[in-house]
Amino acid sequence: MRSFTSTVGNWIRGYAHKPIGVWVMALGALMTLGYAPFHIWPLAVASLAGLWWLVKNAQSRKQVLGATLVWGMGHQLTALYWLPWAFFKDSGGSWLSAIGGGVPAVVGLALYGSLAFMIAALLAWQTGRRWNWYAGATVFVLAWVTLEFVKGLHPMGFPWLPLGAMWAYSVPLMQGAALGGVWLLSTLILTFAMLMHGGRRGVTAACALLVIVWGVGLYRVANMTVASKAERGNLIRVVQPNIQSAHKWDAQLRWQFLQETMQVALAGDPSMTTPPTVIMPETAVAFYLDREEDVRRALTDQIAARMPQGSGLVTGTVHSETDAAGVTHYFNSMAVMDTRGVLRSRYDKRLLVPFGEYIPARSWLEALPMPMTLRTFSQSRIDFTHGNRSGLLPTPAGYGLALICYEGIFPLQVGLDAPEARYLINITNDGWFTGTIALYQHAALTRLRAVETGLPVVRAANTGITLVFDGLGREIGRLPINTATYMDIVLPEPLEETPFLKMLHRLFG
Repeated sequence: MRSFTSTVGNWIRGYAHKPIGVWVMALGALMTLGYAPFHIWPLAVASLAGLWWLVKNAQSRKQVLGATLVWGMGHQLTALYWLPWAFFKDSGGSWLSAIGGGVPAVVGLALYGSLAFMIAALLAWQTGRRWNWYAGATVFVLAWVTLEFVKGLHPMGFPWLPLGAMWAYSVPLMQGAALGGVWLLSTLILTFAMLMHGGRRGVTAACALLVIVWGVGLYRVANMTVASKAERGNLIRVVQPNIQSAHKWDAQLRWQFLQETMQVALAGDPSMTTPPTVIMPETAVAFYLDREEDVRRALTDQIAARMPQGSGLVTGTVHSETDAAGVTHYFNSMAVMDTRGVLRSRYDKRLLVPFGEYIPARSWLEALPMPMTLRTFSQSRIDFTHGNRSGLLPTPAGYGLALICYEGIFPLQVGLDAPEARYLINITNDGWFTGTIALYQHAALTRLRAVETGLPVVRAANTGITLVFDGLGREIGRLPINTATYMDIVLPEPLEETPFLKMLHRLFG
């Protein structure tokens, strides 16, 4: 461990103390401008082209790895700078948590992301030196996109910033995701960067490719009909209660916050019933609905008075179970409750956030020597348990595929579960990221799931961004950030099964 750390440190020092090291890191930082909320993706293409120039002109493996590491850290640190702020807000304003948890998290994830870049660069450099640089560029693209895929496989994966997410702002450009997922978009963007090294012909080819991608996307959008049947069962209310995350679990304030949330959820003309499906965000009900009868009874009285018979309240909540050994397990859940107070179904989150919802290998980590800030952070966390239930939840609008928080950024898992769903339900509490670019990055990734699956997405966020997309990724509803409000929408019909879903089920189904 010490040898690896020393090696990484030497690489950084070897480049960072030189003027070129500063420019390489700045070049990497340009990548962040390609993503939400900026979406200046041509700058990101220029950054990737610059990285490829560094790789091609490196004289040794050490130079390849060092330059790519510095470039990668410039990109990842500027794209993930918000992590310490999230830890700060999660802890109720503790700088100890921000320093002890957030700083190691952002540095660790930056190194994790940079490692993938380094592997792709080294493979491409070796191929280019042995064969030719056309082969090297091909290997660079294939290795990069393959590693993006791999980062989304493991429960501890973090597929947060795939290149294809840069096109999530443009309905025509993102349509390729219906054919090959976000990975096809990543392949195209990286191909643009490689073509920049082909002189005038390469630039011309890149422009022609962009026109083709844009044109095919426009054609698909123009020729795909997305129906919206204004039937009672297709009406959905999406709730954004705007509860401050740091105080949500305060025992003295939980009931007050729940009442404020329900006031928003059931607002409107008292003479009119609410839509039959009401969707509230992650842990909107910070109580154990399955065993706190008084809470469920109070909710039942409220929704029965305002919602028609047969309606369903879809909400984020928590759940606990005690096993035969007497160990209590806690779950981050999404539940459906009807107007009689019956819990019709529950989903327990399967893909938990490492170091956010659980500490991986906790006993092993806490046995290691570590700074007091890290030890205090680790010992202050309660682990959630990975769920094992199906994510399909019955709602009055049809079966919804439950995606809690960052589960919506995993294209493979969403794609494999999607065919039986009528729509995707993404509930989240992005209040930790308020005022940062993470809000927009997260929403953009969720938007791509709509195009990949052809299913509408209903996204309920505690403080924002609350959104609804149709199966083409077109935005049909949005609520203002940091505002307690709701929107009533007619849920669009799903599209036919996309080629992307068919491919996933042939390969992994």
